[in-house]
Amino acid sequence: MQEKIRSPWRYFLIASVAMGFLALYPQISLWVSKGSAWKGSYVVSNYDETAYSGYVNSLVAGNVRKNDPFLATDSTAHESLYSIQFIPAYLIAIPTRLLGISTSTAFILLAFITALLSCFALCWFLFSITGEPLLSSAGALVVLCVGTAAAFQGEMSRMITGSVLIDFFPFVRRYQPGAAFPLFFVFVFLVWRSFDSESVKRGAVYAVSAGLAFTILVFSYFYLWTAAAAWAVCAFMAAFIFLTEKRRQLLTATAILAAIGIISLIPYWKMLSGRTPELDRVQLLERTHSPELLVLPLILGLFGIIMTAILSSRKRIDLKAKEVLIALTFFATPIILFNQQVITGHSLQPVHYAVFIANYLVLAAFILLASAWIRAAAFDSAITKKILVYVASAAILWGFIEASGSARFNAVASEIRDESLPAIQMIEKMRQGDPAVPTRPVVLANNFITSDSIPTFSTFRPLWNPHTSSAGGVSPEENKRLFYLYFYYSGYSGKDLADALNGNSFEITAAVFGSERALPALAKGDAIKPDEIKKEIEKYEQFSRTFSEKDAVAPKLDFLIVPDKAEPNYANIDRWYSRGEGQVTGLFKVFKLTPKF
Repeated sequence: MQEKIRSPWRYFLIASVAMGFLALYPQISLWVSKGSAWKGSYVVSNYDETAYSGYVNSLVAGNVRKNDPFLATDSTAHESLYSIQFIPAYLIAIPTRLLGISTSTAFILLAFITALLSCFALCWFLFSITGEPLLSSAGALVVLCVGTAAAFQGEMSRMITGSVLIDFFPFVRRYQPGAAFPLFFVFVFLVWRSFDSESVKRGAVYAVSAGLAFTILVFSYFYLWTAAAAWAVCAFMAAFIFLTEKRRQLLTATAILAAIGIISLIPYWKMLSGRTPELDRVQLLERTHSPELLVLPLILGLFGIIMTAILSSRKRIDLKAKEVLIALTFFATPIILFNQQVITGHSLQPVHYAVFIANYLVLAAFILLASAWIRAAAFDSAITKKILVYVASAAILWGFIEASGSARFNAVASEIRDESLPAIQMIEKMRQGDPAVPTRPVVLANNFITSDSIPTFSTFRPLWNPHTSSAGGVSPEENKRLFYLYFYYSGYSGKDLADALNGNSFEITAAVFGSERALPALAKGDAIKPDEIKKEIEKYEQFSRTFSEKDAVAPKLDFLIVPDKAEPNYANIDRWYSRGEGQVTGLFKVFKLTPKF
């Protein structure tokens, strides 16, 4: 199928622009539905994006690396997952501040840029291995568009089970893993070139470059750098077994890469040692030695290894071909990712490997294996070209199904989030007109979407939102207390809490019982029993009955945001605060609160 093409980059550009459009589709959908009434918000397609945009916004506002935007703490004494994985955050925050654009605008641009660069990097990587521009472009589209389904998430899961953990394109999630995702495949290319280059000297140069790429990954995203390390182990084993003539170079390159990797991990572990003790609980670090086999990317990887063995035994592929060896390393990597705890005894939400990297690796491996098979079989190039065009078209079609499904599923939340922006901006105007109000006021927004958006659109502190504990600034117990405050002031009763818990509302169940029990896919949490729900309802009702000034001042509220057409029961909040005349903006009404105590 090999054909000489003067400019393979045009293939890559077409595929990358198509991927960028798909990534931007939910935003385009919001723009079309809102028209000139769009207020400036970005569409959130993945749950934690508001947490990441909140941290970026705090950096844009001039806060130091170790800050907690969810508690409006300018400088903390501890490290968090945000402050340790700081490179992507600053990579976004610095140009955002220099250009004078909003964090929301930056995240809109980031969706397109992430998809564009990821597709281009994958096209280039596959081309560097296969030498086939059309296959590389079609393959990149398959990997990125079908990756969600390969983790049994997105529209595939919604169609079959009716539920979903992650939808849309997980690799685009801003800014984790989106900002660093393209670098992973650059790292793979550099490592393999260091093993298989023309000379030991050239291999050493590639090894140094790979080490620097690994260093960036270390301070970018935990699941990417650990996956990179696991893959490097697989790559070393494959190269040592099959590239016998390159063993001297292999050992030299590995020594360089290992040395740089260790050096980069020293400050990383030092920063990690400075984390708050609550962070391990918040991030659901498990101590277990149990193996994990029933994960779709792992199953696909094992299937790929078996298929490779069969094709090799039948002389359909050359086992020593570069495509095949790299494919084998990609197939094998999930075995380590999902079972390293057998040795280490520690597991940290392995589902993230399934949706953010392992799924893409096994699909890329199948593309490489297909390339080796096509090359060995010497298929008719014209027919192969048509098939690849059909494959690319099918991938784009499935990508559109994922993108349109996400846009449709998140449409109501996107509308509420967009209408929340002017309400939050109104608080800034009201605050500036009253010197008695603190510069970082505490705001109660009695819906989760608005509350979760406050750190992205301002530097205010939400009384509570679903990401309050994510930086490790509060314990799960304190997070629950703040949630009880939020629920109490919002006028909800014990019956309302019972309905939410029995209905398995994720945000409420996670606040009361922890994320691992609200969503067992994150970690192996025990099922919530009816008597546990009953006890929590009793605790909340006791909290409401004994609510005192001591509770009201920790923290003291400054503003309240409620829906204008569906105002809550004000009895609890009016007991402790006087509400000024509410100001209406769009869907919401904003009150300035004055304590009665």
